[in-house]
Amino acid sequence: MQLEESVGEIILEIVLIIIISVLAVAIVWDVLFLLPTRWLKVERVKWDSKAKKKVIQISDLHIKHLRVPITTLKQLIEDEQPDYVFLTGDFIDKNEKEFPKLERFLTMIQQTGVETYAVLGNHDRYIEEVHKLEEILGKYQVHLLKNEYVEKEDLFIVGIDDFCQGHHDIKRSFQFSNPLIKDILVLTHDPDIVDDLKESYTMLVSGHLHGKQVNVPYLFKVADMGRLAKRGIYKGQHVHSNGTFYISKGIGQSRWNIRFMVRSEVTIHELS
Repeated sequence: MQLEESVGEIILEIVLIIIISVLAVAIVWDVLFLLPTRWLKVERVKWDSKAKKKVIQISDLHIKHLRVPITTLKQLIEDEQPDYVFLTGDFIDKNEKEFPKLERFLTMIQQTGVETYAVLGNHDRYIEEVHKLEEILGKYQVHLLKNEYVEKEDLFIVGIDDFCQGHHDIKRSFQFSNPLIKDILVLTHDPDIVDDLKESYTMLVSGHLHGKQVNVPYLFKVADMGRLAKRGIYKGQHVHSNGTFYISKGIGQSRWNIRFMVRSEVTIHELS
């Protein structure tokens, strides 16, 4: 009888140890890899500019894997009251099944009433009929810029199509006269384009690199993510020969829906 009780106690202890171990692993996994996808970081970036503007940049939605609540983003936009919202590509991750969730996000953007401009990213062209995505953006009054510009009273807004897959046309994007009179704000997806730009600009915002997403040393020495990444430039604000550019860490995730040592980001650009 005592032997049976001892065996029962041992089994119970083993079961408890297994349960506690599983819970501990789950908590560690959540803190290290899932929490950064939900824990939004709002970056504020200052720019020297003749125009006094505020721009909110949201990049790399990968809407299928977005964990930051849409209501949180709406509240941020309403609190900040920006002049513009810039969406710098990769709305979807892989296919058209993600459109319904994307439309919920775009509904929120439309409800804020903020003038919104966008460019496409490399993931947006993984679908065969990209025009369907373009139609959805237009449905919610998002101005999609495909190698074109919009002239405002005090600045130009230039949208260069995705450099990663060769859809860019720099010359066409900058076909405006007297560019030095006004500030030039550029939105594009892949920051590698800055090495090819001969035109001057005030501010260029991009994404694509996710701030590594999984921030381990030498990752971009092994994984080929482009010229800038190989030089150790994969996030933040940098000065280039013809202007200053910014790489957002993005708000969604591609491939694995995790982040490590890199939080999801929305960027507030303050021009003054």
